[in-house]
Amino acid sequence: MISVLLIAEDREIETRISELLPADQYKTSVRPSADEAKGLLEANLFDVSVFCVAESTKNALEEVVQIKRFSPGCPLAIMVDSCPEAWEESALSKGVDFIFHEPLVAIHFRSILDRLVRLGETQFQTVAPSNPSPRPSEAGFPKAALEVLRDFSRVLGYSLDYKLFTQHFVLKLREIIRVNRIAIFLEPPPTSSMTHDRKPSRLPCISSVGIPLDIRDCFELSRNAGIGERLSRGNHVLRAGPEDGQFFGGLSPKIQREFEILGSHIAIPISDRERTLGVAVLGDRITGNEFTDEELQLLFLLMEELGLAIKNSWLHHQLSASHKLFSDVLASMSSGSMVVGPDLTILHANRAMLQFVRGELDSGKPLEFADLQSALATPIYDVVEKGAKPLPFFFTDGPDKKSIFRTTIIPFRNGDNRLPQSVMVVVEDFTQIEAAKHFDIESSKTKLISLIAKRFAHEIRNALVPLTTHQQLLDQEYTNEDFRRSLKNALETETGRIQRFTDQMLFLAQPSLTLDEVTDLPSLIDESFSSVRGQFGSRPTLEIECEIEDPVVRCDRHSLKHAFGEILANAIQANSDDPTVSVRLANGVKDGISLEFTDNGVGFTPETADRAFEPFFTTRNTGVGLGLTVAQRIIDEHQGEMKIRPRSRDNQVDVSVVLPRVDQ
Repeated sequence: MISVLLIAEDREIETRISELLPADQYKTSVRPSADEAKGLLEANLFDVSVFCVAESTKNALEEVVQIKRFSPGCPLAIMVDSCPEAWEESALSKGVDFIFHEPLVAIHFRSILDRLVRLGETQFQTVAPSNPSPRPSEAGFPKAALEVLRDFSRVLGYSLDYKLFTQHFVLKLREIIRVNRIAIFLEPPPTSSMTHDRKPSRLPCISSVGIPLDIRDCFELSRNAGIGERLSRGNHVLRAGPEDGQFFGGLSPKIQREFEILGSHIAIPISDRERTLGVAVLGDRITGNEFTDEELQLLFLLMEELGLAIKNSWLHHQLSASHKLFSDVLASMSSGSMVVGPDLTILHANRAMLQFVRGELDSGKPLEFADLQSALATPIYDVVEKGAKPLPFFFTDGPDKKSIFRTTIIPFRNGDNRLPQSVMVVVEDFTQIEAAKHFDIESSKTKLISLIAKRFAHEIRNALVPLTTHQQLLDQEYTNEDFRRSLKNALETETGRIQRFTDQMLFLAQPSLTLDEVTDLPSLIDESFSSVRGQFGSRPTLEIECEIEDPVVRCDRHSLKHAFGEILANAIQANSDDPTVSVRLANGVKDGISLEFTDNGVGFTPETADRAFEPFFTTRNTGVGLGLTVAQRIIDEHQGEMKIRPRSRDNQVDVSVVLPRVDQ
């Protein structure tokens, strides 16, 4: 396997060259520039480098110099479309081993790369020293240092338990630097990965050598005062005078007291390179010698590494706890859930999913993608491999195909939105839910039909009573002029009532309206009033006040006339003795036309205003309660707005309607 580094800014060139190198013979790594590839080149990871010089590449020769400087022994080839001969000579003089020109031929390209790889191996053997340097032990590497490294390596065995490896760290550190006492004060570990911006004030002692147990158990540092506060505020070594109790650097009495209690005079912060996690307190050397600045600097860096190790241990436990919590949550779900990786490997499946797919909880082998039903596997594949946008969907399954399942596919988006992607799949058994929903719908339909039939029968019966009475007296009283006048009035009133109810039902059932007529609103309101006034025994009065010019709208004239008729009929019925209805037309919001309907009745209460649009709601003995419901639907179809307003000290308008003004 030949390792090739390809440096190319142009993605098309990158794709074309990668296609020329078979994956079973060449391992290709791509970087956009020499700077991006610096670390890889300095590590001498590649057998050959190919630098693609596109038209957009600037300072290509400088890039060549950088590549050779980062990895002098790695053969370098350049690919260019066209360039001056002088430029090629300059590139060759700066270390380029071969220059390719477009178009590339696969066999030629691979043969040149193979030759450059052999050239690089020959050069390496030529420059390799004939006498290799002796091994560290043969060169006299200090045996004591090897022992120290060996002992420190044992600490790694406790890397998941921060208290254990901190204790072993303290023991080895004391053995090396020869101090009489060491104490490590550390903040408690985070209890959850959900905790953010957390800074506990307490710093208890988790490990010590040479500190009396009673002091260790009862004493702790704090971020709010003393040594803990000073080192949390400034990340530096804190040192007190080792003799005569003299303290330097303007130490507060609290700091002095803490140093005296611990019998120490050096405090070093333990940080994770972002913030202080704790404090290491050191006593005197057993020889009495003081620490030099260089030694304290090394100890500072060593404590920083300890802080990083402690933080990594905490992160491991947080990740483990989060993983367990996630697994427990999925396992406890009654819905089936699983996680599918980008390679269609099922990474996790809870008990409900196993029961759904296999009909059993545990068959002794892991769940595989091939085990899934096609109705489930196909959409998952489309989301993972093709990036399809998933929507929840239903499918039926089971022996009788009567089980209904709702599936939701949740993609885990990558940062660069590359495919394929991992997904989470949730399968919920909706069989009982759909059955209950179907039952509720059928029950609601039955109740609605029953209510409509009841209202219809009530309204027809009310209309038939006067007609039946006149029919019984027809033979005897037909010659009576008063009787004929009463019969005519009854026929007009009651047939109008039945016609109005029939129109209400038709308007509720009809599809969307076609607004293709331009109508003057005052004339339409007057026409609507004339069509409904005869249905009532009283003689109502209409007053129209128009404050705008050209109050015209685009509408379906028949339906809008009916809507106004319903509003006017409701207003007429508000005062059976001497009904008067006022309509005021003015400019409305959003360049619309406002219509305000007011009657001389008592008006709506807050309770009746809230329920006015509710089908079949009525406060009267006559009517079915569909008038305002139908009116609102018609106004909505005209892109308007209708509101019922209860009477108050600040409002005397009963019904307000806003319709869009016709486009001029």
